[in-house]
Amino acid sequence: MRLLLIVVLISLAFPALAQYEPPLGAKHAIAGPPTRMLTIGSTHLSGHSGKWSPEWVAPVVQRLAAWRPGIITVEQLSGSQCEGMRNNPAVFGEVYESYCRDATVYQRTLRMTQQEAAAAADRELAHWPAEPTASQRRHLAMTFLAAGDFGSAMVQWLRLPTAERRAADGIDEEAMKFLTRANGRMNETYDIAAAVAALTGLERLYAIDDHTSDAVDLSVDPGFGPWQMARYNQINASGLGHRRDAAEAAVHDGASLLAFYRAMNAPHAQDEPIEADFGGALSDPDPKRYGRQYMAWWETRNLRMAANIREAVAFHPGARVLNIVGSSHKPWFDHWGRQMGDVEVVPVGEVLGR
Repeated sequence: MRLLLIVVLISLAFPALAQYEPPLGAKHAIAGPPTRMLTIGSTHLSGHSGKWSPEWVAPVVQRLAAWRPGIITVEQLSGSQCEGMRNNPAVFGEVYESYCRDATVYQRTLRMTQQEAAAAADRELAHWPAEPTASQRRHLAMTFLAAGDFGSAMVQWLRLPTAERRAADGIDEEAMKFLTRANGRMNETYDIAAAVAALTGLERLYAIDDHTSDAVDLSVDPGFGPWQMARYNQINASGLGHRRDAAEAAVHDGASLLAFYRAMNAPHAQDEPIEADFGGALSDPDPKRYGRQYMAWWETRNLRMAANIREAVAFHPGARVLNIVGSSHKPWFDHWGRQMGDVEVVPVGEVLGR
């Protein structure tokens, strides 16, 4: 009887264990090489503007460029999602103002809607010559701006010879303010992703962020904000917060910034921050279950971002895919990347070093 009981218990456990494997198994046979996916968790560089120098990212950029990615995705909202949010202020007004850059000024210059500009950019790239002229690159950069694809506009700008980075072919004074980074703010999309794309001969970036799930946060009662702020303050005041601040304060040049990125992307480096934030939210005893609502928002957002990556690489099987995203997203990207049928997740240490 005891042996029979053990056999029954083991058989009941198999379905629970099997649910963590992808539907086709861990390594199904595929035609051709796997799609190799590298996710770089990043700090949001805008928060370090004025303290860190843009030149310090060079060692990170050089190592990523040496890996020769074929597709680069970034944590920015697409022009089409921002346009939808702009046209639905009752639901997404606050989200649009927080996460979208206004593209209408460029649309007015070109006399195009966002959709028309996006379609025009796609048409140009479909017939893009092997050696485009400076005029063609400037025009495509402006078209990307009107489409709300700011990362790709920066790629075209950086691919121009320095002497050709000037107002012409539709690029006006407003466009120059953006393209020359007149506000002085650092940004990983422009300082890292666009720089890598330009060095490796790519023509564009793919914006894969998604904030449509923010409707979850916007619909909760007024107590959610104070609850969340109290949690963040507690984390910031903890030993974890102090160690994070000390690591950021130690960055003072390119070598130390590279070391910072290596540490942030090391195996299990995000375990403690994620447990403090999302684990703490799930187990928070508040009777209104704000923590579980917060976790539902976070997982919904990451699922949609992962789906956007999957869509971007659909027509490029076997490509090297570089995702540059906030560090807290990385464990979810790696987790879901491993469940994609033909994707191999690349350890960051292979590219940035250890």
